[in-house]
Amino acid sequence: MQFRERRRVIQIIRTTYDPALKRGRSEVVGKIDKDAPVIPEKLRKSCSTEELAEIESWLAERETTLRTETIRDETGLLAQRMRQAADYFRHHVQGTAHNVMDDKQAALYAAEIQLAWEDLKKAIRKAGYSESRLAKEKEERSSL
Repeated sequence: MQFRERRRVIQIIRTTYDPALKRGRSEVVGKIDKDAPVIPEKLRKSCSTEELAEIESWLAERETTLRTETIRDETGLLAQRMRQAADYFRHHVQGTAHNVMDDKQAALYAAEIQLAWEDLKKAIRKAGYSESRLAKEKEERSSL
């Protein structure tokens, strides 16, 4: 089976050997919507159990890859968002003393951020990125 991603769909292509042509012949067996990657009933009926297993495996791998890419991209933006949050707490919260709701919301944000930060620090240390190691790497980069 081959999988061809188009704009909004994933084409499922079966290649079979054609003895008359002495080469493979490809045919589109079906399509899957990219936004809702579920195997349609029509495609299920036209595929063997081995082909269905291959399609399901490919879809699961694609989902894992997309999730990993999203997490990686979001992680790259985290430092920027943390700086924006610092700016929020330095300037915006202090400048809105007229609204008690802003103070309550800021307190909720602060508590949530602190809990998430502690969890992130643990994960970073567990991944082998201790503060001393990061400081050494930063120092080495700045000396180059």
